[in-house]
Amino acid sequence: MPSESQPLVTPIGPDDREWVANILVQEWTSTAVARRGELVEAAGLPGYVARLGGRPVGLVLVDVRDREYEVVAISTTAQRRGIGRALMERCFAEARATACRRVWLVTTNNNIAAIAFYQHVGMDLQALHRHAVRMSRSLKPTIPLRGATGVAIDHELEFELLLPS
Repeated sequence: MPSESQPLVTPIGPDDREWVANILVQEWTSTAVARRGELVEAAGLPGYVARLGGRPVGLVLVDVRDREYEVVAISTTAQRRGIGRALMERCFAEARATACRRVWLVTTNNNIAAIAFYQHVGMDLQALHRHAVRMSRSLKPTIPLRGATGVAIDHELEFELLLPS
């Protein structure tokens, strides 16, 4: 069992849904997440919550279709605490257990910390979707033109972890 310093990852339950919705609004300005030209209502998706000391400190929301395990959203309240890694490892384990071919996700070009993190947990850059954020912004105009560091948000990067068949 995880200690106070190691996150406990459990499936999202009904009591977690309000917290999940609040995090989505805080991180993505609404409960809808745009990616690859589609607007996804993420608040009701299945996924996992990470807890430290009984408090929720991270979430991952997923969409599983056609043996592909998509990470639609991942967020943690603190970096470098093992929270994101624990959430991704749970996703990898679940994808393997359900015979998925791959785990994949999309992030934007400005999200430098996430790009490094996804590679660190074993994912590979699968595709660069140039100017894809234009389409996403047409669906969700609240997507900012620039990130917190001032980098223009223009492109979507698709990462994947291929799983053995």
